[in-house]
Amino acid sequence: MATILVLGGGYAGMRALKFLQKKAPLDDDLILVDQTPTHTEKTNLHEVAAGTIAPERITYDIRTVLDKRVKFMQAVVAKIDVANQWVALVDQPTITYDYLVVALGFQSETFGVPGADDNALPMDDLTTAEAVYQHLEAKVKGYATTKNHNDLKVAVCGAGFTGIELLGELTQSLPKLRAKYQTPAIKLVCFERMPSILPMFTSKLQNYAKTFMAAHDVEMKLGASITAIKPGVVAYEDSAQQAQEFAANTIIWTVGVSGSHVINDSGFEQRRNRVTVQPDLSLTDHPEVFIVGDVAAVIDPANNRPYPTTAQIALAAGEQAAKNIGALRHNQPTTPFRYQSSGTVASLSDRDGIGEILSNNRPVQGYPASVLKKVITDRSLVESAHLSTVLKKGRFDWYH
Repeated sequence: MATILVLGGGYAGMRALKFLQKKAPLDDDLILVDQTPTHTEKTNLHEVAAGTIAPERITYDIRTVLDKRVKFMQAVVAKIDVANQWVALVDQPTITYDYLVVALGFQSETFGVPGADDNALPMDDLTTAEAVYQHLEAKVKGYATTKNHNDLKVAVCGAGFTGIELLGELTQSLPKLRAKYQTPAIKLVCFERMPSILPMFTSKLQNYAKTFMAAHDVEMKLGASITAIKPGVVAYEDSAQQAQEFAANTIIWTVGVSGSHVINDSGFEQRRNRVTVQPDLSLTDHPEVFIVGDVAAVIDPANNRPYPTTAQIALAAGEQAAKNIGALRHNQPTTPFRYQSSGTVASLSDRDGIGEILSNNRPVQGYPASVLKKVITDRSLVESAHLSTVLKKGRFDWYH
């Protein structure tokens, strides 16, 4: 009999539990710890932040999809001690384990930009995504009283995957807010340090996204290096390295993410709270510990670089970690993690997007890409939960 502990109920953690329920001996204790009983499809947080979808549409109750043999504990993880095989929780007893899956997810990364923590809105979980839209709507509504045009300016910092998807959704929700509160036009501006966007896509698809933004009056300030976030102001150097400032009373931070701070707090050897793992996803010198998802740096043997931290990879890694624990429990060797991407899709609103299907090297754009994005969302629900969850929470709004 062994205690198998999973930390985190995100994509990787839920996928791991789905297989541990099958692979672990029946007398093993399975425990899941998460600070909330709700699983959030975090690839859809931008929709909540833009107000284009209700929060309950991208969540489900973790406890409804777990077998009875899994004990769920709602708690905050404070520290992991791999040498002594225990996990400290905030205001709750310490848990000891025989096998551990660390899947603690991500947090916003400010990269040391002064004022970013205090003066910009992060978007790293359901609570912060909801706060973004509540703040945005309050500013637009308040314009009738303040007559402050900065209340009608929205700055999105970062044109990575999250930033671009958020911008796409905002092009749909901001006109509705303007009509609801009878305001002048709302200005939407994006600041990006790199001279281009979405480097994982071809130049043709990048240009499609840029054209979409231009057609929807989104000002893309590329080559803009943010130097500080002041109250209501984005300070930056433009592409000519000239100091500039842009005033906006809604500033949203989507520059990047790191792994959970628990990784650094626990003394792991890490970079941006990500731990480089062995080929089988275990921790060096600790074959009983598996680290997956946003807190793991999993090396792609094809180029000796870490795989990107995506939901697709987190699901696959969670499954492999569980299978390897099952192998260890049956005195069998573990197997290396092998990953083959099926493609990447970025939404540009509910009805538009860009993507690549890697099975046939086929690019997709426009409405078909938006449908594919919803299919991917439904697939992740199947992989982390059940078919019944898809029927309740899935995206079937394929036709408009």
